Amino acid sequence: MNKARFLLLIGLSLWVVACSDRTSTHAQREVYVDAEDTAATIERILREERVPGAAVGIWQHGKPVLLRGFGVTDVDHPHPVDAQTLFKLASTTKAFTTAALGLLVEQGKLQWDSRVVDYLPQFRMADPWITREFRVVDLLTHRSGLGAGAGDLMLWPQPNRFTRADVLSGLEYLPISGNFRADYAYDNLLYIVAGELIAAVSGESYEDFVQQHLLDAMGLQHCFAGPVPASARGNLADPHRLENGQLVVDTANLAGEEPIVLAAAGGMHCSAADMLRWLQTLLAGGVTPEGKRIFSEETRDRLWRPVTLMPLSAERAARDDGNFYAYALGWRVQDMNGKRVIHHTGSLSGMYAWVALVPEEDVAMVALINRSAGVARQALIYSLLKPYVGGEQRDWLAYFQDLYGGATAPAEPEQLPAPEGLAEVGDSALRGHYRDSWFGDVDIAGGDGALRWTSRKSPRLAGSLTAAAPGVWSLHWDDRSLEADAWLLAARDAGGQLVLTMQPQSRGVDFSYDFPDLRFVRAGEETQMAGAGN
Repeated sequence: MNKARFLLLIGLSLWVVACSDRTSTHAQREVYVDAEDTAATIERILREERVPGAAVGIWQHGKPVLLRGFGVTDVDHPHPVDAQTLFKLASTTKAFTTAALGLLVEQGKLQWDSRVVDYLPQFRMADPWITREFRVVDLLTHRSGLGAGAGDLMLWPQPNRFTRADVLSGLEYLPISGNFRADYAYDNLLYIVAGELIAAVSGESYEDFVQQHLLDAMGLQHCFAGPVPASARGNLADPHRLENGQLVVDTANLAGEEPIVLAAAGGMHCSAADMLRWLQTLLAGGVTPEGKRIFSEETRDRLWRPVTLMPLSAERAARDDGNFYAYALGWRVQDMNGKRVIHHTGSLSGMYAWVALVPEEDVAMVALINRSAGVARQALIYSLLKPYVGGEQRDWLAYFQDLYGGATAPAEPEQLPAPEGLAEVGDSALRGHYRDSWFGDVDIAGGDGALRWTSRKSPRLAGSLTAAAPGVWSLHWDDRSLEADAWLLAARDAGGQLVLTMQPQSRGVDFSYDFPDLRFVRAGEETQMAGAGN
């Protein structure tokens, strides 16, 4: 036997032994989690962080550890949350979108590396080469070159008047600020494009395809890709926020008759019980608990295969006892205390979600809450997950309250000073009708010292303008729940035309208020400014 063959056999033997050791270790390890203690921890988190209601589920080895509702769906009309209460899934919807694409790949109707323009000829990015080379997988992995949250002002605040056609036509005006297929920057618009791709390839709407071929096929009776039927709205959680220390219902839970623009990126509604069935199907490689195959194990593995490296701070690496953090297809993948964890969060105004799987321990879990409460969600994540990965046991609620501030003492976001104006422009010269290439039309009207800003397609973005410095105004939104006041800056281009740009007033403004990507000119002048959004 030659030396190379001998070393190969030794290597294979070691690999088999290692696999056998992992298998035996897994078989011997049985995590015991007391359901009542877990429920008590959840109740404490919800109580201290002022969360009106939640639905939480944990399954291991195909058996329920915990599946319960907590609190109420709505503080104005209290109804107990249960395992079938419908919550907004927000970005945990993205995994259903990627699974739907996986079905189309299995059917041979497209490939993960198919060019998007071959199916959606109207698809355009700001760079022609990127447009031509953009593949299906690039829609799903947050490495497009767009900035974080680019174009999200077409999605929220809800309700607004933007359409999916607006999203597709607006993409080419969003600046390429990062490196294509290199830099991670979370986006939602390209998942909407993915939904339109599903519709173009399948001949069905995004909502109908996902509902029929995934949700109904899995027997998810309390899960909806599109509008929630009137018959199911009696057990629907409403979003909440804190206002002057009191819980109030945020904008109504948008479960109306018409599909919403962001459906493929974050528009689904589902119950915790049905989410657990979905997660069990994933753990089983695409097979439902009753043994029905929905998609192949190969597709499941493709959805979980890491593609784009994500930032991993030293603080998080230490907290997770991990070294790796990446985005796959609608899922985040990382190591935590030596275990692979597949997970995703979801965040909409007044609604937070989280799902996770630990394949090595055959564990699935979900937490759905009806308030935008970051500390509560983080505390739930670590309190629920750490016991199953052999991690450190500690008071995670106290940890995150200390780190970020809690509901009773929230951390104040850092306020940014007014920027320096670039043009001497007064109130009277500012009045007029303006247009941005992707956001559309806004109006600035009113007298000196009493200017008003209104958006024609996003009616909740209306507010007052107050001079802060020469050529700079403070834009104070009427709807104080937005928490996204902005600076408006006036400048003039080389031709002397007035150009308005925007910046957030604090570091606490959510990245989805992508003000820096806006560039307004007076309506009628924008035709002279090709590529104004770049």
